[in-house]
Amino acid sequence: MVIAGGLPVGIARAAAGAKPVRFGLSSFPPNLHPFEYTGTASLTVKLMLYRGLLSYAPDGTLRPELAQEWRQVDPVTYEFVLRENARFHDGTPVLAEDVKYSFELIADEKSTAHLRKDFQIVKTFEVFGERSLRIVLKQPSVTFPQVLAAGYAVVVSRRSAAPNFIGAGPFTLDNVERGSSVTVKAFPEFFRAGVPGPSAIHFIAMPDESLRIAALESGDVDIIEYVSTQYFDRLKNGADVGLESANGPFMYLLFNVQEGPFTDPRLRHAVACGIDRNAVNAAAFSGVGTPFDHLPVPPSPAYDAALVSERFGYDPARAKALLAEAGVGGGLVIELLSTSQYAQHNDTALVIQQNLAEIGINANLSLPDWATRVSRGNRGQYHLAVQGTAGAFNDPDAVSAYIEGGQVPSYTRPFGYNNARVNELLSAGRQEMDNAKRQKIYAEIDGLIVQDAPLLSLLWRPQAYGVRRSIRNFAPLPGFLSFQSALRLEDVTSA
Repeated sequence: MVIAGGLPVGIARAAAGAKPVRFGLSSFPPNLHPFEYTGTASLTVKLMLYRGLLSYAPDGTLRPELAQEWRQVDPVTYEFVLRENARFHDGTPVLAEDVKYSFELIADEKSTAHLRKDFQIVKTFEVFGERSLRIVLKQPSVTFPQVLAAGYAVVVSRRSAAPNFIGAGPFTLDNVERGSSVTVKAFPEFFRAGVPGPSAIHFIAMPDESLRIAALESGDVDIIEYVSTQYFDRLKNGADVGLESANGPFMYLLFNVQEGPFTDPRLRHAVACGIDRNAVNAAAFSGVGTPFDHLPVPPSPAYDAALVSERFGYDPARAKALLAEAGVGGGLVIELLSTSQYAQHNDTALVIQQNLAEIGINANLSLPDWATRVSRGNRGQYHLAVQGTAGAFNDPDAVSAYIEGGQVPSYTRPFGYNNARVNELLSAGRQEMDNAKRQKIYAEIDGLIVQDAPLLSLLWRPQAYGVRRSIRNFAPLPGFLSFQSALRLEDVTSA
């Protein structure tokens, strides 16, 4: 037991007046498997229970997490020393063998881990001391430390297995009411002094956004996620509530390129010419989004969208000509998948449906709840799908998660897409350290994605949270990291 001022840490925190925090989730987590991607609401809870070697500070910079220190020995070798006071929730120490066990689970060829593909770059995991680990890569990777900081590269006890993995996060799992709520309580032996701030966090599933807003305003919850732009002014001007947001997530369209009508690239190009991004922004995002038509890469010295000049802008006449060339004219009927659970996804789908009708494509809308939308997307049960997400880190290589072939099918990726040249260039881009050379690599990738059109970027959007003014120390992380903003919950205090 860790001691603080003569008292066990847990007792010391209680004496300091730690309070529980109530968080309104946009959906109930489909599962709490630490390595699988099941949406940001799930990740929010998982980051309470699990931590990795590295993570992110509030300003988005890398910080040691379970690792006390780390260094890059040479272009392909990293060494980590674990904290002596890092403990799993069963009280056992976090050791190098646990890290090796966890990362080998992620990298296994039968793994369903979100980062399985990213971990294929690892040549060996070498334990050379009880708390010392060496990771040797097959080739250099400018972004490998960022991969290790992702919320899906966590460490679990080697004494545990799915579905009952034991983590080392700031909270332990207390209670689950299936479909309704998840409660986590402070872990008194968490390694970081004075953390977590809350004595517990009650995650309450509230799929209806209007109910989340009402619960926040009434004080029934303290924080809510996924605030639509239509509510921004209302919360900004609230007496007891406020708004915290960061640009970073992006909205896009995904094609099923393996089966169905969009195996024909001419039809994908027709859709690309038929989409009015400004109309999507106005109708679904109250005009506060930023439309774009290039690779979804946040500002970076390693990427310049201007290097690719040939793109499919909004051109309904060209869209109709492409349909005619493909021999379908105005008789194409497709299935458009989105979700009714998130207003911005739902409203985007409505605009896309209208855009497509104007060029002669009849889109039948499918708007299930989020869990069903995820399941259908993973199985490729759509022709065209609306999706919104953010990359794992603020680097061009983050797009690998969406366009690199050979990965486990995911609702975040175009179903069946695999271009050998794109894969080759992505590998070259993550090995190259010179930003000028990386710009040229990603420009070629950008051009190939324009040509193949497996996905269509729509716009950047804010990731916003509604927060009671009594809550301190919570704000989203910047850029793509906004989906890992739950890392800030460990610092929250309540007046």
